[in-house]
Amino acid sequence: MTHGDPRTPKAERDCSDEALDTLLIRAHRQLGIAVTDRTNAQGGPPELRPPDLALDRLLAATHRSVGTAVTRRLAREDRALAQNQTLEARMQQRGPLFNRPSQVRVKYRRESLRLARRYWPADLGEGMRVAVRIVQNISNLLQTTEQLVTTDADQLVAQLRGQLRQLSQLPKPQPAPVTLTGADYLVAIESVLAEPAERLLHDLYGIRQMLDEELEPAIGALKASSDYLIGVDAVVQDLIDDLTQACDQADALARAVTEVERASSEFVGADLSSAKLDGVLLEGILWDATTVWPGEWESLIRRASLPSSEEQGVLIVAAEPSETILHAEA
Repeated sequence: MTHGDPRTPKAERDCSDEALDTLLIRAHRQLGIAVTDRTNAQGGPPELRPPDLALDRLLAATHRSVGTAVTRRLAREDRALAQNQTLEARMQQRGPLFNRPSQVRVKYRRESLRLARRYWPADLGEGMRVAVRIVQNISNLLQTTEQLVTTDADQLVAQLRGQLRQLSQLPKPQPAPVTLTGADYLVAIESVLAEPAERLLHDLYGIRQMLDEELEPAIGALKASSDYLIGVDAVVQDLIDDLTQACDQADALARAVTEVERASSEFVGADLSSAKLDGVLLEGILWDATTVWPGEWESLIRRASLPSSEEQGVLIVAAEPSETILHAEA
């Protein structure tokens, strides 16, 4: 927290104000002494240094001191504003799962991450793009009938079928009504993941059906007669369109998985003082100076943490906390 942050304790703000006030009072006193000395020097013994030069230097030094204090104060306010803007941006990116209590989110962290991995066992987005490229390769073979007949059209179809089968290996979606009690948090996680997964599986089923019932028979007919070329081309284009739509569903599932992972790992500004952390998976948790840990865990968490690449001031628990962690204090 900074001096410009409204969450800064009043005592800390008063201390900063007092420091600046003290500096200004000291500067005023020194200026008064300089003016007095200058006045007395006009009728007294000669000065070793001209009074005007002494006063100029004092004024310059005072200007630098006051300017440094003001610059630091403005810098603190700018940092506070930047942190508030970052916090607002972070809040806008958070989904409904962040509305659940922090103690619940950290308690079920291990199970939540396991669910996310079940619904995203591999990079489904890249897998969908690979399927699109396979269909595009089939389309390229349609440039000449002879090329299609004499090359690996059947092998490409088999490759596409295997790719779609692999993409379809998702858990059977089981969405359930979501309430706001802590006990059903995992049900809420399942619901967030199940909706886009169900849409993706529906699209993949339709694509596999088109592959088996339309594309493969059309290619077989084309080998017998080039009159079927237009029909095969139309089926291939339909497949590309359907796969493109399925890519959008895969991206939606990826966003849902990301939401679950962030809700399970981001505890910046969270109050975990009453959380029971024994047996909780803590490695990978993001936190900052405003995160409140249980008293007996705070030093362990700090020793097990390193600066995160997320943003300045955010730390990540780099290993499971223990008494033997040797990481430097953050």
